[in-house]
Amino acid sequence: MGGKFFADALVIGAGPAGLGTALALARHGVDVAVLEMQDRIGARRRGETIRFDREMDGLLGEGFFEKQTIRRINRRSYFSHTGLRRVDRTIGNPNLIISWPDFIQAMARAAEDAGARVLPASPVVGFVREQGRIAGVRAMVGGFMEEELKAKAVFSCGGCEDPASRLLNINRTGMDMPVSKRLVRGYAGPADRFEYHFHVHGDSLTIATIFPRAEGEAEVILMGYARGRKPRTIPFEEFAQAHGVFRERLEGTTSFYSLKTAIPMGRMISACCPEDRLVMAGDALGHVQSRGGSGIRTSFLLGYTAGRLGAGALQPGAWTTETTRKLEQGIQGSPPMRGLRRHNLIYSTLRAGIFGRIRDPGKMDRLWPLLRIALR
Repeated sequence: MGGKFFADALVIGAGPAGLGTALALARHGVDVAVLEMQDRIGARRRGETIRFDREMDGLLGEGFFEKQTIRRINRRSYFSHTGLRRVDRTIGNPNLIISWPDFIQAMARAAEDAGARVLPASPVVGFVREQGRIAGVRAMVGGFMEEELKAKAVFSCGGCEDPASRLLNINRTGMDMPVSKRLVRGYAGPADRFEYHFHVHGDSLTIATIFPRAEGEAEVILMGYARGRKPRTIPFEEFAQAHGVFRERLEGTTSFYSLKTAIPMGRMISACCPEDRLVMAGDALGHVQSRGGSGIRTSFLLGYTAGRLGAGALQPGAWTTETTRKLEQGIQGSPPMRGLRRHNLIYSTLRAGIFGRIRDPGKMDRLWPLLRIALR
């Protein structure tokens, strides 16, 4: 980059949480730069579905969701391990099928229009500290040599691979659920619904989902779940062999994109401000609502909240321990955080309690009346 770099705020990660944070900071007059590790914004395709949210739509520009929507789906089917049990649901707020790269790039343009600088190919490798306090980051800006980037505050929103999480040795045990994702062509299954297929193996659970897109495309995901520890993962082929309906749905399809990643649905880390001048939000802290199509919204709104409140903390000039305390208090008491905690308390606890009792496919069928309550 050359010369000395300084910004009021640095945001790590150009995902929903990072871009929401940058958008809020820029709109409140903060000079902010976003550091994204990928060469291209949205290159790693995460969620391809979201639900409409009026607040998020207004923050990104009314009509944002409409422009990004490929199709709407409001029906769901859930299949037990044996395939003998099934639940069909119709939801009031339909899932909107999107293209992740297009959606994230449009969010990045909104942040840039507000005044934020978005710098791809800029992985963060460490913090800059002065007198024991965070004063910026070290990053490979534009993929070149390592540089020091100074700032009054750092907002770390780098997802499951978040640098702050790694550099501060935050314990993510039991938090990140492994995910294998494929985008396929030639899908000839039901195009009007999402499908969820359950597989139980010992004290671990794998959930396979099929989300139809358009023109014969579908998003297929395998996610492992085990309460309090790392779950066992199953390859696509092994899962298909064990589940006839799932296998039938994918016959004749070809994959054109694949990704192995994680979703932090196991638990949530409570502190958003682990140090003075450091704020975290999004997947980095498990800010995920365990409800299909809601994760992007939750991360964005919590990021926006962190940016809005963080902008206020930056205005006086000096960031003290009291500043950190008030900022933490403000984020924890915000409507997005209260809503996330309430949802996870009700639904995540309910699901974990029920699924935690299942050790074999037959028991899943016997407990299906209880599972019907949790499947929504």
